[in-house]
Amino acid sequence: MTAVRVVMVMPPVTALEPSLALDQWPTLTATAEALRCHGEAEPVVICRTNRTESELVRDEVRYVFAPTDRRLVELVLVQRPHVVHLHGLGFTRLIARLGRQLRGAVPIVVQHHGEQLLGWRSAAGHRAVRRFIAGYLFTGAATGQGDALIERGIVRRDARLFEVLESASLVPPPDRGSGPAVELEGDPAILWVGRLVASKEPVLAVEAFALAAAAAERAQLHLLATDRTLEPEVRLAIRASAAVSNRIHLHEGVPRAEMAGWYSAADVYFSTSRREGSNYSLIESLSFGCAPVVSAIAPHRAIVGDLAPLFAPGDAATAAKLLGEATSIDADEVRRHSDTHLTWPVVVEQLLAAYRAVS
Repeated sequence: MTAVRVVMVMPPVTALEPSLALDQWPTLTATAEALRCHGEAEPVVICRTNRTESELVRDEVRYVFAPTDRRLVELVLVQRPHVVHLHGLGFTRLIARLGRQLRGAVPIVVQHHGEQLLGWRSAAGHRAVRRFIAGYLFTGAATGQGDALIERGIVRRDARLFEVLESASLVPPPDRGSGPAVELEGDPAILWVGRLVASKEPVLAVEAFALAAAAAERAQLHLLATDRTLEPEVRLAIRASAAVSNRIHLHEGVPRAEMAGWYSAADVYFSTSRREGSNYSLIESLSFGCAPVVSAIAPHRAIVGDLAPLFAPGDAATAAKLLGEATSIDADEVRRHSDTHLTWPVVVEQLLAAYRAVS
């Protein structure tokens, strides 16, 4: 079978020196490397920079940095690709430029990375360029992740939507001994990972745990948080849960390289998010056997599948009930689910299926 020549386009303009820029995009580099290793794809990645044009090779994948959108499109054409894979839905001017130059001879697929695309200008821009897009890649394509974009006319109702996991785990498995060992109190030890922002519902996480903790006297909740926007509200909710406040712990965020220790120490992964592009920490935690208790948003349903029941966003009572039942989920079963559905070979097979379907 002929290898698929795919040009992956990374449109956000970076001011970083190329190797540093790639360090900031681990999902991009991991995806390109997984495609190359598979053997049925020949990926080249073209990125936008405000520096001079340059290129480098990392793990046998060539990365080219273009100083303008016009030059980026020229570089895409030079590669003579079978398919162009553009990361992010928010780049309508670039989509239009690519579409006009490719003239329908090369399909463009666009991958959703959680963008909301708010405002009428965004919707109008997408309506003007959506004829150039051969397909859309979503985590949760089959579970409704594209519905809001379709309702707003950003994505055509007859558009081709493909199920593609945004990422497999970027955290090395525990057998590699990466990062320091972590000890988390609690039986079960419940781990919530994310930013303290409204869409992640950290206050709801505290409230749900408080409800669950009455019947689970040894359970403890660990909030591992980066962005601290809602920290005052979270601490207020902890104080309001006086009977269990000593079992709720708010931790500073840690580098990804140290996350293996946290997942290894946790029994349950808890997410109260109302919106996600996929949810990297959920994917990572499942590879470590953590039982999932997560909100029933489209990407969570796609990632968890039939492994465990989910709760409606905002439903603290059902979240509490599922927290109380989570230890009945076998860790080996969770790891088998991860090994079957959430690996880089799975991501590559999904990508290749989408590329071939539109070519």
